[in-house]
Amino acid sequence: MNNYLKILCLFGAMIFALLSCKKSGDEPSPGPKPVPMEHGTATGAPVTKTIGAAGGTISTPDGNIKIEIPAGAVTGETNFTIQPVTSTLPSATGTTYRLTPENVDFKKDIKISMSYTDEDLAGANENDLYLAYQDAAGYWRRAILTSIDKTTKTLTVNTRHFSDWTIERIFYIKNVDKKTRLFAKEETGLIVYVDDVKDSTDIIYHDIVPTENVDGWFVTGPGTFNNPKTSTTYYRAPDVIQEPKEVAVGIRIKGMVSKRHPDRPGTAGLVIVQIAIELMPDEFFIWQMDGVEHFATAVDAAMLGTSTVLMGTGPTGQVGFTVNTSKTGTFEAGGPAEPDKYSVQVSVPQPTVVYQSTYYNCNDPKPHYGAGKLNISLYQNVEGFIAGDFRITVYTRSEGCQNKTKQVTGSFKIRRTV
Repeated sequence: MNNYLKILCLFGAMIFALLSCKKSGDEPSPGPKPVPMEHGTATGAPVTKTIGAAGGTISTPDGNIKIEIPAGAVTGETNFTIQPVTSTLPSATGTTYRLTPENVDFKKDIKISMSYTDEDLAGANENDLYLAYQDAAGYWRRAILTSIDKTTKTLTVNTRHFSDWTIERIFYIKNVDKKTRLFAKEETGLIVYVDDVKDSTDIIYHDIVPTENVDGWFVTGPGTFNNPKTSTTYYRAPDVIQEPKEVAVGIRIKGMVSKRHPDRPGTAGLVIVQIAIELMPDEFFIWQMDGVEHFATAVDAAMLGTSTVLMGTGPTGQVGFTVNTSKTGTFEAGGPAEPDKYSVQVSVPQPTVVYQSTYYNCNDPKPHYGAGKLNISLYQNVEGFIAGDFRITVYTRSEGCQNKTKQVTGSFKIRRTV
């Protein structure tokens, strides 16, 4: 009888535990919670201007942020300051600014306008950009009534208080391995985040997009994903890459945004965010000049005597380096006999113009050399690779006695033949 009672009590305890677990599991999850963040620290020189009751404007020299103070917003001479600071909001993009005076309730709305670039937009959707500010307690808050002008790439909001302000993205893709250029069979990790607000507040919370809201990853070209239906994945480049190619790697997100500007697209349909990935063949030579990117269709790397020759030729031009070295390192321009110096020639067709790292001033036979650096990060034996990048200034003689300059940047990875 005693054993029977013990078994019965044990069975009852198990049933109670199971029921208790089920009750706890049935309770709705509270979801992610906003977390207060530290305030940023100064990163650059402030811009200060005294503005009185008549109103005025203050902006940064680059025009990234502009503040318009209407007449009557302040009653007397007031010092306004724009100070760049580090951002503590994970979804921030571009520069964060501390606007002062703080703890002042202006008499009229003050207009804040912030510009964004294509680089700021990388990994996000333009419709998901908002201005956000940090309150005294450290919480970041979305300015829901942020207006967007996609033509001028400007976000604008009216406010009556100052603090730290930045541009935030609701959704964005984080390239975990920070690889924006992949070779054959290489991969990079990707995570999609959401920084959103609850219906009853404008305080921003930070979280990974839940799997149930992921409609799928996609790529506008070759390549595969190891988990195409989850918020974290690896994108793998194809096994063979014949020529340089940029692809968009993105994700479709469904039914997530809870609170937006009334003129913005709502929660219906899909939100798409994407980033750019460059797919590169084993050998390449790429350079940029006058905002145009050029690709070599023929490349060569060789050791001739004591000099290394690097050459890239394509339909829109040619770049050729001669470097007095046989090792890795960072090199400056110099004469053909100087050790650890480079000389370069950049040719532009139709009509043919040749730029060089060496130039001469009028009535001066002494050679001068352009500024810039050639960085060789990999230098292998014959049949191996020579790789690196460069940022250089080159010259050609224009009409009269004037030197015309160009800035050229680029990168390369070439198999060594000699």
